Amino acid sequence: MNKYYIISVLVVFLVSSCKKKANDYGVIKSRLEKVLIEDQKYRNPIYDPIKQNPIDAKNLTIVTHIIDSLGWLGKDKIGNDANLALFAVIQHANTLAVMEKYLPVMKEAAKKGDADKRQLAYLIDRVELANNRKQIYGTQYAVDEKGKVYFNDLLDSANVNSRRKSMNLYPIEDYIRKIDSSAGDRK
Repeated sequence: MNKYYIISVLVVFLVSSCKKKANDYGVIKSRLEKVLIEDQKYRNPIYDPIKQNPIDAKNLTIVTHIIDSLGWLGKDKIGNDANLALFAVIQHANTLAVMEKYLPVMKEAAKKGDADKRQLAYLIDRVELANNRKQIYGTQYAVDEKGKVYFNDLLDSANVNSRRKSMNLYPIEDYIRKIDSSAGDRK
């Protein structure tokens, strides 16, 4: 057989198998749905870092490989839970470098409708606070010794609700009520 024929057949086979893998979102969807369950395993109701951190490291390897290979896959390709897994694992990454690496990828995906703008707001705020800057959307809160919710380092709090609205988040007062029923009278 002609060596060019063999090479041509191998190239066609490799390209078609790569395309098949790239378009086989069912396998990816299933794996990411499992990743989402594992992401929450020792996080709720009480976070146990000794049990959760090794799971997070494994999940991060899976998610970054998928994003690096195929980009940020939208709900239309992998469904809501699998799409949520991409965000949750990056949001829970234990290094700022990982969050910063994938933040622009998620921003671009949000512009295309492949990532949720609300989730993007959470990642942006987490990155801002980790860099000792003020959070933009007021998604990251703390709880004082009396169990009251408060927001550290919030940029221009008078205009936070307009920024939140641009990311499809409800007003911060409603957010506070949701996470702290006793905060209903705070403004």
